[in-house]
Amino acid sequence: MNIDLLIKKFFISSFIKSISSLGLILFNFAIIYLTDKNTLGVLTSAISLIVFLSIFTKFGLNLATLKLTSIFFEKKDIKKINQLILQTILISGFISFIITFFLILFEKEIAFQIYKDNEIKGVLKIFAIALPFFTFLQLQKSLFKSFKIPELSSLSDVGSILFLSLMMVVFFEIININLTIYRISLFFLFSCLIIFSFNNFVLFYIVLKNSNIFKIKKVSISNNLIKTLPDYFSIDFVNFTTVWGSIFLCSFFYNFSSVGSFSSVYWFAYGLLFFPLVLNSIYAPYYAIDSNNNDLKKQKKLFYQNRNLSIIITSPILLILFLFSEFFLKLIFDISSSEFNIIFRILLINSFLRIVFGPQNLFLNMSNEQKHLKFILIFCSIIQIFLTLFALIFKNLIWVSFVFLLSNFIKHVWLFTVLNKKFKTKL
Repeated sequence: MNIDLLIKKFFISSFIKSISSLGLILFNFAIIYLTDKNTLGVLTSAISLIVFLSIFTKFGLNLATLKLTSIFFEKKDIKKINQLILQTILISGFISFIITFFLILFEKEIAFQIYKDNEIKGVLKIFAIALPFFTFLQLQKSLFKSFKIPELSSLSDVGSILFLSLMMVVFFEIININLTIYRISLFFLFSCLIIFSFNNFVLFYIVLKNSNIFKIKKVSISNNLIKTLPDYFSIDFVNFTTVWGSIFLCSFFYNFSSVGSFSSVYWFAYGLLFFPLVLNSIYAPYYAIDSNNNDLKKQKKLFYQNRNLSIIITSPILLILFLFSEFFLKLIFDISSSEFNIIFRILLINSFLRIVFGPQNLFLNMSNEQKHLKFILIFCSIIQIFLTLFALIFKNLIWVSFVFLLSNFIKHVWLFTVLNKKFKTKL
């Protein structure tokens, strides 16, 4: 990859990604400051639920689209890109409509039987309406990466949605309009709509301005697309378990105040992955292109370049956050608990572990090795789910964080052995 292009895209992507990362942290801070931890816990539970449901509404289409569109775009095959986008819209749109319908229909039962809390009842309805738009945002994110505009892909992140929601929260606070949990939920819905509309404008009026995508009269679902979806769906499901799983499960065992505190600490530690995720979004289409061209040497070179840059950038940040963890938690989230300080340090180590082993998931996904990746991720995910449930029922949140670290360590070591065997990669 051209170094000048890498540097240019890195800085632009970092700026937009910083909005997403700040959105996660500042939204948590603002909701705690302007309302309370209980409100944050309810909102976090609702967000984790639609992220979970979006796995089914996407059904692996985000990963399949990233890989196939990257190849089609490199070959300048606009016809196949148009077909793929329409297929994706039809499949995900249909599934989204069904899940949204049933979520609204059984909202009361979900609130009382599963969450055992009346406050989340009205919130679920609003987030159910947001689900289709949230799903399409994730698909747009893949398209931006495929079209080699990774700097715009971060606009579809949860953090970017929360950043825009935060702007609405601040505006309402300035003009002295009372903030309720339902208004904040509506802000999330409106933010999804605004970003969705902006992304559509960029994709269909700038990037694909002459594609005539909506004039296609006949749309057939490609067998090449369909046969990859189960594997990509499984991978997407496991990725959810890795990132959102602990928060999602905690919402069923702890009160919303504890969920809010755990969520704040979790996302703060996850922020260590800010620069590595920016780099991953830049490198992703090149992995797919080089894999399609059978250029293993170039693939490996990009892998090492990606990983080493991530380690160099994040190491000093890890050191500062680890040594002064109590200070940062108290300053930003008003958390002075020794329990959450230990949790934060464990989660920091977990995030850095992912950086040290490199972008393994992405590399294998883009190299036609999704079946091997799927098996490993599902096995490790099952271990993580059972151990997390054990920790939630019989232990505490420190144990939950340790389970998170342990299961991810097993996963990364296993993936390393696969990469070493197939591609001769090294640490």
